[in-house]
Order: sequence, then C-alpha cells, then structure tokens
Amino acid sequence: MKYTLKEIHKWLRGLEENKWRKRYKVDAKRITHYANLGEDVELPLSLQRKSEGTTYGREKSLAKQFKNYIKEQQKVNEHYKLKSLIRKVVREQIGR
Repeated sequence: MKYTLKEIHKWLRGLEENKWRKRYKVDAKRITHYANLGEDVELPLSLQRKSEGTTYGREKSLAKQFKNYIKEQQKVNEHYKLKSLIRKVVREQIGR
C-alpha cells in the first residue's frame, strides 16, 4: 500500500510532540519515502541533507510509527464493520 504525502503530513501535525513545532514538507517527504520503500533504502539526492554522515534515524522511526498507526486504524475499522454487520443481521432476525 502506498502512503501519500498528505496522509503523513496530517498525521505529523496530530502528534503531541509536534503540537508547537513546525514540521517541514521535506521531513514528511523523507518519512513518506521510508514508509513506502522501507527503511533500508537510500534517499534520493533531492531529499538528502547537505551535511554528510546523517543517518535519518528520526525519519525512519516515524515511518515505523506511521505504519503501526495505519495498522491500528484498519483493525478499528474492521471491528466497526463487523459490529455493524452483526447489528444488521440481528435486526433482520428480530424484524421477522
């Protein structure tokens, strides 16, 4: 599943640690790159910082956190879908 820059930027704005801190688009682009392609890949030159020897550990960890957040959201959505299906079936049985 591909994650969009808009999704990740919105998620970053909602984090408590970023409540008063400005998050830049380039940070969201790096996180998007790691979330979509994995933490083992190299960043393209356009997303790399000018300083040498950076490991981008923060962006990699945020990409993992975002993936976990998406998984939890999918579980919650599946739970509510199942719950509504059960309600529908019960209402049909009671209505008969």
